[in-house]
Amino acid sequence: MLSFDGIPHDRLLAKVAERVDDDDVMHLLKLILKAGGNRGVPQGGVISPLLSNLYLNEVDAMLERARRHTMADNGWEHLQYARFADDLVVLVDGDPRRAWLRETVYRRLLEELAALDVQVNMEKSRRVDLTERHASFAFMGFDFRRVRSRLGTWRPHFTPRAKSRAKLIDKLQEVFRAHVSKPVRSLIAEINPILRGWANHFRIGNSTQCFSYVRQWVVRKVRRHLMRAKDRKGYGWKRWSNAWLYEELGLFSDYRLRYYTGTAARPARPAT
Repeated sequence: MLSFDGIPHDRLLAKVAERVDDDDVMHLLKLILKAGGNRGVPQGGVISPLLSNLYLNEVDAMLERARRHTMADNGWEHLQYARFADDLVVLVDGDPRRAWLRETVYRRLLEELAALDVQVNMEKSRRVDLTERHASFAFMGFDFRRVRSRLGTWRPHFTPRAKSRAKLIDKLQEVFRAHVSKPVRSLIAEINPILRGWANHFRIGNSTQCFSYVRQWVVRKVRRHLMRAKDRKGYGWKRWSNAWLYEELGLFSDYRLRYYTGTAARPARPAT
């Protein structure tokens, strides 16, 4: 995890100016940055992820060069990386012969970030050996680990983090509390966009179990809301079917997973 609290505004604005030739936009951007202090990118700002991505282009370029230069003649990649704003993961072939690569990339990454005045949050950053039992790492709200398939081969397995699910439940709880005495259709109109956005983000992973929990939790809460409106206890399982909640009331119901159907990937070696 990276911290942009200390980056100088002049360097950031210079990078933006290389791509944006509009004085009004640049002036507005300066006001946004200054509102958060003399240095750094405002935490939680709408434009912060875009600015962070742009500011770290040089880091991406360094990692891309490393990926290309260490690629085997047969196309086997010994290094890969992924980044969104301040969330960065670098994967390196777990072959002992690539120990030098793990150390070199780690050192170069720290050097590149230091040159940009970007700090590494060491409490939230770590180096993981996925060949170890129960080893995993977090990225973009998912927990990543490797598991054996039914055929006995290793494959990546990524599920929504418990913290991600808890954050969703807390957000929904606030809406239910705010709508405790309001019509159920008004309640559903508020929670549907939240559920849709969350499900669209996590439907690419091994999220079946998590989706089932969220779906059942929401159904019970909506049913309780309906029964409370009638001054009754329980959940009205005999009174209303789940199909009625989805079809008549329009409660969000699209918890389908999305599976990757592109070119088959080369089997992955253990990464660290």
